[in-house]
Amino acid sequence: MDRDRAFAAILLDGKIAMVRVDEKDRSYWTLPGGGVEEGESREEAAVREAMEETNLKIKIVRFLFQGKYAAGTEYCYLAEPTKGGQHIKLGHDPELEVNEQVLKQAEWIPIGDLKDDLHVTRVIKALSQEEIEKYKIDLQGCLDL
Repeated sequence: MDRDRAFAAILLDGKIAMVRVDEKDRSYWTLPGGGVEEGESREEAAVREAMEETNLKIKIVRFLFQGKYAAGTEYCYLAEPTKGGQHIKLGHDPELEVNEQVLKQAEWIPIGDLKDDLHVTRVIKALSQEEIEKYKIDLQGCLDL
């Protein structure tokens, strides 16, 4: 079954909001996001998922890119926290019971530390020079992008 997935690249002062997922056989950092629900736009899904997973209130700036994933198509949006809403705090996945939660951490991480992350690499490549300056992205160490 195809299910669209939406996620947000939330940028602030050279950092990007990420969540750590611990599954039975692997642990990884990823951008906050998840499945688009019936009757919901992709942008609304990205905003909802960011709130659920990081407790960040965000506004979508623009669409960045799309790609295929195991269950369908995923859509990435550039976003920024709303005024006064920059405090990141681990949320939860409402589709999972308390003892089944796989979200373990939510942090602002310097983008340069994530230059090998597939999604973050695509985010950086999709940003305009003005956006790189606005969000204080330091491309040192990311020059091979």
